Amino acid sequence: MRDNDERDRYLPNKKLEKDKLFVEIPAETKTPYPEKVPSGYDPIQSIKLEGRAFSGLAGGRIPWWVLITGWVIFGGLALLSLGLAIPSGFLASLPLLLVNGIPIAILWRGTAAKLSGARNQKNRR
Repeated sequence: MRDNDERDRYLPNKKLEKDKLFVEIPAETKTPYPEKVPSGYDPIQSIKLEGRAFSGLAGGRIPWWVLITGWVIFGGLALLSLGLAIPSGFLASLPLLLVNGIPIAILWRGTAAKLSGARNQKNRR
């Protein structure tokens, strides 16, 4: 009997009309900890910005024109400097090979991710 009393206290009308029923839909909730976009003026925040850009590039979440432009600018510059450094000797150009390998690896990962995403989208259709 106690359960019925509790229910009646919160829901006194057992017969509710459908016209009086309504549902409130809450507004879109914002995350309690929004991600702040680094400014780029501070050296550490500049590194964070570059990391975000390179992770987007390597993840394939960018348009094709950005990827092709990245290959032309960064990949072309890296391949050009590698072409100039290799004839000078292997040990002397080893640090340059390692540094220039980073943008090429990032662009390669981005291209592979973009192509695999294009294949997955074709398979979905």
